[in-house]
Amino acid sequence: MKWEQMVRELRHPFGDEDVFWRIDRAFGTWAKVLCYVDARAVMDRLDSVVGPENWQDSYVETANGKNICTLSIRVGDGWVSKSDGAGDTNFEGHKGGISDAFKRAAVKWGIARHLYNLGETKVQLSEQRPDVPREYIVVASKRGQQTKYGVAPSIRQVQSELFQTHDPKEEWLSGIRSVLKDNSVKRDDIGFVLEAGTAEYTKSDGFTKPGMVGVDPRALPDNVLEVLSKRLLEWSSGGAFDNLMRAYHTFKRSLQNGEE
Repeated sequence: MKWEQMVRELRHPFGDEDVFWRIDRAFGTWAKVLCYVDARAVMDRLDSVVGPENWQDSYVETANGKNICTLSIRVGDGWVSKSDGAGDTNFEGHKGGISDAFKRAAVKWGIARHLYNLGETKVQLSEQRPDVPREYIVVASKRGQQTKYGVAPSIRQVQSELFQTHDPKEEWLSGIRSVLKDNSVKRDDIGFVLEAGTAEYTKSDGFTKPGMVGVDPRALPDNVLEVLSKRLLEWSSGGAFDNLMRAYHTFKRSLQNGEE
């Protein structure tokens, strides 16, 4: 993967399904809220963009108790590292400090950096729990006081300019999903379809080499994902999808019989 492509994919904004909101300060019927992602979302982003074997993290604790995380990514034949740190948290202690240090080091790679551009975000509080999806609810709770609730905004609306840009990768993934839906492909058969789509195939010679087993389209390089998406769309729109799936099944059986 090229450096520019890797950086672009690491910096891709997180949507509402990946972010969390919490109250920073509450005052009366209003509260200042902060938006963040958890460490698991950062790990998933690294795994999907560079691969789990191509990143690593290490930690040291300073004399004053600060946790320093060094997050390294394999680039070519070497490793590039970026570091940042955080102290222990009030809620999770040392474990929380390590998690925060990891996320801060990830920000230096551009992961979730867009959340730092939100500025001050305020929500109105009420004693009535709002009827909205759980991920949008923030809770202000103090001992001896009535619990209050607020509704966090949609990150896609607050930072709409980030989600309006053309994302070819999402377009290719959407194409694959539409083919699976249009052809009523069962969940257990999705892997077979993706394997056939990555096999070596020409109209003149048919299938000549097996495809990739256990394909995760989201983890594929852009050039491979593009070819896979366009090929499946062509097969589906041309009415050849079912015949080609049968042809690939026959091709695989011929290979198995040849090995016996």
